[in-house]
Amino acid sequence: MVLCSPLGLSGCAFFYDMQQDVAQHQCEKRMDWNERKTCLQQNKTTYEQYEKQREDLRSKGTEKK
Repeated sequence: MVLCSPLGLSGCAFFYDMQQDVAQHQCEKRMDWNERKTCLQQNKTTYEQYEKQREDLRSKGTEKK
């Protein structure tokens, strides 16, 4: 994801979505319903939510300096 530039964000979103699909597929393989539910919850973040969380963390890091 580091290689993604502002002009290529749609490409980054594509790769992020692909990774999320793989993670969700792995969750669906879990036999225990509670584990499956927890796994799916952890892997439902959209790319836009991910970017916002990342920016929030980045701005918090610069505030401490």
